[in-house]
Amino acid sequence: MEKKITDDLAENLFSTFYVIHKKLMSMNLQGLPGNLSRLNMAIMGMLGEGSLPVSEIARRLAMPKPQMTHLLDQLVELNAIERRPDVKDRRVTNILLTDRGRIVFDECKKVARRNMNKKLSCLTPDEREDLLSALEKLKDIGSKL
Repeated sequence: MEKKITDDLAENLFSTFYVIHKKLMSMNLQGLPGNLSRLNMAIMGMLGEGSLPVSEIARRLAMPKPQMTHLLDQLVELNAIERRPDVKDRRVTNILLTDRGRIVFDECKKVARRNMNKKLSCLTPDEREDLLSALEKLKDIGSKL
């Protein structure tokens, strides 16, 4: 019985992430600088809380550090982030969101919200409330893992 629950959880998570990723979170960021991806947005969102070492960003995104270089280079090119050596350990590189990065990220969030509102408009108010409740529950459970 436990294996069936775990298998059903996995299947539902894969399906849910696909729907959220492809249908709800797809962003048309036309008119904004650069060709930002969801991963670029995730990085800027993490850095909104403060600077982080490259290794921590990679860990949170479940991505090898070498693959992070390309994503970070894109953001450096836009002047959205800045790399700084750690004062205590020169081997560590910290990533900071620049003032321009905050502006770009805020604009991207506005556009993404507008796009999301359009997509969610086909749902009834009760369905939107159910979705909100389910996502809050998923977030709470995820924080325990």
